[in-house]
Amino acid sequence: MTYSIPLLDIILVFARLVGMIFTAPIFGSRNYPIPMKIGLALFTTIIVFPFVNSTLTYDVTTFWGFAILLVNELMIGLFIGLLVSVFFNFVYFAGDIIDHGLGFSMVSVINPLDESQMAITSNVFYVFSTLIFLQLDFHHELISALVVSFSRIELGSFFKVAESFPILLDIVEQSFILGLQIAAPFMITVLIADIILGLLSKAMPGMNIFILGMPFKIFFGMLLFIILMPYMYDIFANILSMSFKYISDFLNIYN
Repeated sequence: MTYSIPLLDIILVFARLVGMIFTAPIFGSRNYPIPMKIGLALFTTIIVFPFVNSTLTYDVTTFWGFAILLVNELMIGLFIGLLVSVFFNFVYFAGDIIDHGLGFSMVSVINPLDESQMAITSNVFYVFSTLIFLQLDFHHELISALVVSFSRIELGSFFKVAESFPILLDIVEQSFILGLQIAAPFMITVLIADIILGLLSKAMPGMNIFILGMPFKIFFGMLLFIILMPYMYDIFANILSMSFKYISDFLNIYN
């Protein structure tokens, strides 16, 4: 026997919201207690539920039927949040490359998102991109995208893993490319600094190139930071807005 129950709809909406909140940037940060995240998901569920139109019926005659529906909605929410979180990796990749070139790779700080070790420049980029994410209300856009998902992906619709996996691969590829593009000016600067140091070592063999090299690279790296900082806002804003294109591609799978 299959039937639709309003209470079941509420639970499924809550599961999808929990999945997104626990994996999305900012919302999924460990700085926020788990009860606060669950409370946010519950509060958002109460607001969103009146706008959710479910025309599907569910097989809840067994516990496993209910569990499959619950896990399915959880996976949809997890994937939507994961798309944005994976896209955020471009800041970590760019920071690692820059720190390796400037000599900062031996020092690391704690990532506030998952409490892992991360490079200094990656932490700067992460804080900078997070502030831009909040300032441009992308966290509201993320919640809006999840609300739209209820009209595109009805409650009870099964998560299409095979069709969704290429989107995840594409977003990993793009984050890798974007990280290289952000780090490219610093890579070129470090290369030029190495060439200059090489020429100086040939011209003055008695000079200790190893002692001079580190501050020399750091100086040019910091100078480049100062030059590029006015342009960083627009660059990061455009990159972060691209993440919602992948959410749209994911939702279009179900049309």
